[in-house]
Amino acid sequence: MIRIYLSTKDSLVPCLEDYFCENSLCNWGVSKTSDALPPELFGYFDSAEEALCALSELKKAFPEIDAEPKIEEIEDSDWQNKYKEFLTAWNFKNLHWVPVWMREQYKAPPLDKVLYFDAGLAFGTGDHPTTRLCAMAMMRYADECADVSQKSLIDAGCGSGILALSAKLLGFGDVFGFDRDTEAVRASIENAKYNNIEGVVFAHSGIENALEGRKADIILANIQADVLCIYAENLIKAVSDGGRLVLSGILAAENAEVKKYFDGLCADKFHPSKAEFMGDWSSLEFIGK
Repeated sequence: MIRIYLSTKDSLVPCLEDYFCENSLCNWGVSKTSDALPPELFGYFDSAEEALCALSELKKAFPEIDAEPKIEEIEDSDWQNKYKEFLTAWNFKNLHWVPVWMREQYKAPPLDKVLYFDAGLAFGTGDHPTTRLCAMAMMRYADECADVSQKSLIDAGCGSGILALSAKLLGFGDVFGFDRDTEAVRASIENAKYNNIEGVVFAHSGIENALEGRKADIILANIQADVLCIYAENLIKAVSDGGRLVLSGILAAENAEVKKYFDGLCADKFHPSKAEFMGDWSSLEFIGK
């Protein structure tokens, strides 16, 4: 098995992930291990020739990819698990997110809650800044509510189901997650089983169909900026009166533009949005009037 890898630009990461998802290119991926280093584009193939050919095809869609690639030979059994090297457990307040293979060695305080996860081949590793920003916003909202069991939540672009399942652990009532990637839905359901969590509905769907006729007290949309803007009206409409909308998946450099666009659309329904940043990534939080 051959691994090909090269550095790429932060601005390309959401576009690349979306392209891989749309075209079911599960052997390609992007990782970001440090804010001080550029993201790494990587792929796994049977031969160096196949790897270089696939990179050539990828460059036709993304001419901005111009770094010199490196190639290494790895054991066939390792390639699907390689991403585990980049994942670590993390927590915010009393909720911990722990890769399932760390289940035995990770010890959380007795009264804290723990969600075990495995992203598999889905986009949604759990410890990405965009996921963290959404999780933190969700927990702040939960702290403000007297009883979240009466609150509904939608996880738009659920990835491996981390946010939807976390919401259920926190006690939210109706929880619905959806993603247009079938692998994401599969991983979400598997993660629910890992944690013995019931009552979360996951669906294979795009935004326009998933939100049709639905409303929730809080919507978490961890999706790239251009898609958020395309479906802005769908997302805004789906938030119950007085509810909350949290947008993430937004590069820090794009935040001001997305903020201006959404603030202009929903001034009657929400207070001006609040931006939050984590490294190269950011989120926007809209609080209902």
